[in-house]
Amino acid sequence: MKKYIGKTSTAIIPFPEDKILLIKRNTLPFVGYWALPGGRMDHGETIEQTIVREVKEETGLDVTIVSKVGEYVEKGVKDDIEYEYYPTCFVVKPVGGEIKKQESEIQEIKLFSLNQLPTPLAFVHEEMIKDYVGTLKLA
Repeated sequence: MKKYIGKTSTAIIPFPEDKILLIKRNTLPFVGYWALPGGRMDHGETIEQTIVREVKEETGLDVTIVSKVGEYVEKGVKDDIEYEYYPTCFVVKPVGGEIKKQESEIQEIKLFSLNQLPTPLAFVHEEMIKDYVGTLKLA
């Protein structure tokens, strides 16, 4: 059984009209799931550096961090793959670049309304988005 373990980061990228950017991955164990952009932390990187790098690689956007949504745990087995991720979710703001999906890892990239999110969403990404929406209601 393959095993994927590590500290990861995810990004909620808000756009006008209460939309956020989601990607559909073609990498294990996320194949076929809609997800927030993000990925695993490289050696020597901070989690903040990770999310800025991953968003640029996956979406073509240069971003700056606005706030931290929270820290999460994703554990389980899917398709004979054991995964144990510890993602930190950030809200980020685009400051340059253009939306362009990474060809090697991403099947599709799209803006979705917070009221009409696609399914299936990857692992705890639905929880992250709900937590983000909760912060909007407090503002």
